[in-house]
Amino acid sequence: MIYTVERANLISEQLRKFTDSYAHMVAGQFANIDFWIDEVINSVRAIDEHSMRFEKMCEAQIKWIEEKEVRVPNYCHICNGICELSEQHYKKPELPKNRSKGEKKESRKKLVDSTYYFLIRCFKIGLLNEEELKIYCNKIGISVDLYDLKK
Repeated sequence: MIYTVERANLISEQLRKFTDSYAHMVAGQFANIDFWIDEVINSVRAIDEHSMRFEKMCEAQIKWIEEKEVRVPNYCHICNGICELSEQHYKKPELPKNRSKGEKKESRKKLVDSTYYFLIRCFKIGLLNEEELKIYCNKIGISVDLYDLKK
């Protein structure tokens, strides 16, 4: 799993735990709400910019491979070593494969959802008023479901 997705999943899980914790524990985490919102914003941005960073990394690897004429041994599945039966004992290294968009999309949705439900929990126990809830939701790029405003 890629770092960006792992990080988003870790933050999501933390926020999910806060959502169904005792109110006094939620109040304790709410004391650091700006930290958590910043974590979410940074993680969402990292997911959104992942493809751009991946392309940049690949371009740098291609340039290095070409400039240095890098070759790696051709692996033999029979002897578990350098393949002596192939015409080419050494070949250009394979470039990394970009992860599926689905994995990043799912991780992003889970992160935003868990943040939203944490914020709703904070609202329902009186740590946030409606205006503050909307401000925090706006920071992470989501709106508030009016149904969730009922206490």
